[in-house]
Amino acid sequence: MRAHLLAFVFATAATFGAVMPAAAASLRANVVVEGETVKLGDIFEDAGAKAETPVLYSPAPGRQVTLNATWLSQIARLFQVAWRPLSQYDHTTVQRAGRLVTATDVMPALKRALIAQGMEEHADVALINPRIEINLPVSAPATVEIQDLTYDKTTRAFNGLALAGGRNPGAERVVLQGRTFGTSPVPVLRRPISTGQIIRQDDLDTVYWRNDQLGQDVVMSKSQIVGRTPQSVLRANEPIRQADTRAPTLVTRNSQVIIKLEAGPMTLTVQGKALDEGARGDVVRVQNLQSNKTIEATVSGPDLVSVSLGPRLAAN
Repeated sequence: MRAHLLAFVFATAATFGAVMPAAAASLRANVVVEGETVKLGDIFEDAGAKAETPVLYSPAPGRQVTLNATWLSQIARLFQVAWRPLSQYDHTTVQRAGRLVTATDVMPALKRALIAQGMEEHADVALINPRIEINLPVSAPATVEIQDLTYDKTTRAFNGLALAGGRNPGAERVVLQGRTFGTSPVPVLRRPISTGQIIRQDDLDTVYWRNDQLGQDVVMSKSQIVGRTPQSVLRANEPIRQADTRAPTLVTRNSQVIIKLEAGPMTLTVQGKALDEGARGDVVRVQNLQSNKTIEATVSGPDLVSVSLGPRLAAN
């Protein structure tokens, strides 16, 4: 690399011939360029009349090269720049600016191309090489074109190329390999919800989840969880299992409740005390505060329990 850079420098110097010494110059510690060459003035501040002279090729877009004190001294002497290193550790870093294209940028174009070849609209696409990084010159558009794509709908495997940068001379291609996975719509929470909070319709979103990652007990319908409460804190954007929620508690232990006594067409209400807690439909023990008797009743609403009395009990 160093020999290549020096060959370019000496060729440049021969082309421009000898130059007069410039005024005292200072070294730029960090240099960022966009083009294919680095100029003398990019490296040295106050480089003089030859500041626009190219002295080395730029690194690849997004890459950098470190120029040490020896190399910098040779350049300064060759172009008569009034600069000398203070120590052997003097250096400058030259970085070439670029446009970074990643798998995130490639994926929309890849999905469109796969759908055109028969993939389901909401299928999940997995790349064998998910850490794609293409560094394009700043002059290149950050466009992505999928080429030579083949897709087997039976095995769900695909192969192809992604061209980034359009027709720019700095455009690059990268190989794409992977497979697709079928998905199903599942309800997920928009925000974390804690025990005691009631899950409502507007707390839920629908996302498409890979079928091979869904368990048999995953809730597949919003109606299965609306109106219920979590057993423990539920995180957002994750499938919910059926055992993750329960009916909300409507009667708490030691709370005052209304006992509704039903005997045929007659309905009586008395004050009671809950000895258990329960959700709608649960059978709990309650104490009749008038008779001090303990009976079993069915939770039918907030702080409300119902008892259906048979003919014998109704007579008593």
